[in-house]
Amino acid sequence: MKIFQTTLESKIKKISIRGRLAFGINCIENYLTENNIVNQYMVMLVDTLWEATTSERLDLWEKKISDLDPSNILDPHPENFPSDYKLLTETAFYELKTFYINADEKFIFLIENTIEIGIGNLYGGTQKYSPTTLASTLDVHKIAISVLKEIPDINKFQFSKFSEHSGWGNPIKRINF
Repeated sequence: MKIFQTTLESKIKKISIRGRLAFGINCIENYLTENNIVNQYMVMLVDTLWEATTSERLDLWEKKISDLDPSNILDPHPENFPSDYKLLTETAFYELKTFYINADEKFIFLIENTIEIGIGNLYGGTQKYSPTTLASTLDVHKIAISVLKEIPDINKFQFSKFSEHSGWGNPIKRINF
């Protein structure tokens, strides 16, 4: 298992942040398909996640994705108001919150770690291989092993190189997957 983990880690280190994010999104899409989940908020989530793979304004994307992030929606803080979520109506906020409350905990972790891939290096340097997004991608892979029948092949994301665009890689179009 250690050799597999090392090989997987070395492959992921060469994949751009956008490529790592695309892997995470594919895992979420597979989970939704395999579990026959059809939900307007999951469509919104997946669409918003894919925006990051082509956006040059990730600061704006971060604001949108934070409105759909389970860690924010499920935050028990008493000042977590539906009106703070610009992307959602009050009804949508409570419907999404109910969906997340009733969802499998591993699926929630899958979503949270995929979002972390996208936001982990927004305001800091990526260093040699972006340790922050590497850890989140490895977590996504680990969760995927436990919840998916079909895990996306990490090799199909290697075209998006970490050596391009300061670690972010070139834009990736959803249609490529």
